[in-house]
Amino acid sequence: MKTAQDKVIILGTDSQIGLSLIRELGRRNCHVVAIGRSRDSIGLRSRYARERFVWPAGDEKRQIEFLNQVAGSTGARYLLCVSETDILFLNRCRDLLELTPLIPGQAAIERVLDKQRTAGAAAEVGILSPASHCIDDLGELDALAPSLRYPVILKWRNPHEVMHDARRQGVPIEKVIYCHSAEQLADRLGRYAPLGQFPMIQAYCPGYGLGQFFFMYRGKALLRFQHRRIHEWPPEGGFSSLCAGVPLDRHRALQERSIALLRKLDWEGPAMVEYRYDEHSDRAVLMEVNGRFWGSLPLAYYSNAPFGWYTYQVLGLGQVPAVPEPIRDDIQCRNTLIELKRLIRILFQRQKIRDKSLRFSPLKEVTGFIGGYFNPRMRYYVFSLSDPMPLFADWAAMARKMMRR
Repeated sequence: MKTAQDKVIILGTDSQIGLSLIRELGRRNCHVVAIGRSRDSIGLRSRYARERFVWPAGDEKRQIEFLNQVAGSTGARYLLCVSETDILFLNRCRDLLELTPLIPGQAAIERVLDKQRTAGAAAEVGILSPASHCIDDLGELDALAPSLRYPVILKWRNPHEVMHDARRQGVPIEKVIYCHSAEQLADRLGRYAPLGQFPMIQAYCPGYGLGQFFFMYRGKALLRFQHRRIHEWPPEGGFSSLCAGVPLDRHRALQERSIALLRKLDWEGPAMVEYRYDEHSDRAVLMEVNGRFWGSLPLAYYSNAPFGWYTYQVLGLGQVPAVPEPIRDDIQCRNTLIELKRLIRILFQRQKIRDKSLRFSPLKEVTGFIGGYFNPRMRYYVFSLSDPMPLFADWAAMARKMMRR
């Protein structure tokens, strides 16, 4: 018979991240209570979701009442969530909840969201960060001009701080913007003048994405895993569409510096320390720290690195579990739809790729895409033979989106 300790609420089951959490906890005999943003949420279709709810529209008061009702009706005491927006919301209303969100506290999440502050902490432990410049006025660009080498990257110090004003004024906030000339830089920054604040100007860093993942508890890394991004969307850099595990005996010194950084940030729970790694120079440059479950979590799940399980067991029940299987480093994982989107851009929309220095072989890209289906070590962000319904929900959502267009 199930007890309240066996029941976990997962908020944010609309992506592969929430779906992986459902599968990971469900396979360990947890009674998973899934909450999606809509009835079409792929996580709500998983066989491992024992109870299913749809997140209500409206104000925070209504949403707090909804969470308390779900906790009361299911008997669940603990909640995991996916997005930074939900983490910030749960911290604001923590004292009003009749359950325990297993999330970083407000002070901790603010530290990792502030990229400039994170870079300062990184420097103290010997981690390189991109050269960055902050401006308060467009007139400061003239003084910066001699120190800039193009392309440069625009990235917000903390996008959550500007999101509300940006939406109100109809100004789109992009995670990363490439600028290839002084004219392009001035134009892109000028779009943000109505906000009265501007993104950071960062030096471009060559290489590929290297992610190091840790579960931190009382200053120790109880669990670790790392991967490299083989493909990204967009192709010039973003989130991984194809990634692969990296053996833990590689980048050992960098792992220890990553752990030192998380200690410096007083971090508890799961985190991703993301680098741009240039294998030709053996140089790793910090991009950011993700203080939440990350987009490539399915790879960790398939590789037997149970970050969701550790979050529930350690932060919830106060128990450090043993990893029942060895963590694998030979698995690849891909998002097939995003990989197809990337392939189309490389083959037919190359003018949209913002990093003009990138070169691709069309034949190699096509054969790699097709060959992935015959790779016995390939896994998928959404598809799972033992849990197929989320894939059908994903296809249906894509078909509806195409019909609306």
